[in-house]
Amino acid sequence: MIDLFHAIWHQDVGFLQQYPHIWLLVLCLFLILMIESAFVFLPLPGDSIVIFGGALVGLGIVDPSVSIVVIPAAAAVGGYLAYEQGRWLEQRPSRFNIERLLPEGTLNRAAELFRKHGILALFAARFLPFVRVLVPMLMGAAHLSRRRFALVNAVSAWCWAGCLGFFGAFVVNTPFYAEHSALIARTAVLLPLALFASAIAAVLYRHFRTQPPVLPKVTVEPPLTAAPPVDQAALEQQVKQDHTVR
Repeated sequence: MIDLFHAIWHQDVGFLQQYPHIWLLVLCLFLILMIESAFVFLPLPGDSIVIFGGALVGLGIVDPSVSIVVIPAAAAVGGYLAYEQGRWLEQRPSRFNIERLLPEGTLNRAAELFRKHGILALFAARFLPFVRVLVPMLMGAAHLSRRRFALVNAVSAWCWAGCLGFFGAFVVNTPFYAEHSALIARTAVLLPLALFASAIAAVLYRHFRTQPPVLPKVTVEPPLTAAPPVDQAALEQQVKQDHTVR
């Protein structure tokens, strides 16, 4: 894997085209994209992964089936997992508050998109980070038909991956890329890593910033001991004796 990363960093296309274990790179792309599409708490660079996959196809490093089948399948599987999460969370008596982990207004934007466009909101949500996970979760919580969701989810994943993959394949075959290939390749590696680190830092910041305040410790004083009961007969006898003496 170190040789693979070194070849990507230095744009050694010849090495990558002859690399016998290129399937490991494809597997990594599949897993990263599936996780990014399934879990809103892991803000991975999904768009960059799809574009990178298209670039690999455009350079002849991997088969076109990677952009046509593998990457859309990863996005579709991730979307279905998000849908099942929504169904599961909706049935819990105390649902986990995910809003504090998201950028402000993201959950409201996803809910509004779902309210206006219904299941077709999946197509627009694919192009919006965080929202592409929240919309399937909302559909799962609303108990939309699994069969209907699976169909639209697969089609929207294929359209999203196809658009970004075609863009990646187109860019690497332009004269601009030929002149600045080293800079573009290194930017393509470093930018997703920087975005991922920034997103993780933002999620952690929002999580700890919105923690419920710790209540001060209150010391409760023990109750006063009740006075012993008064012997009424003895008290009357004492009063009579005092009166006699006087």
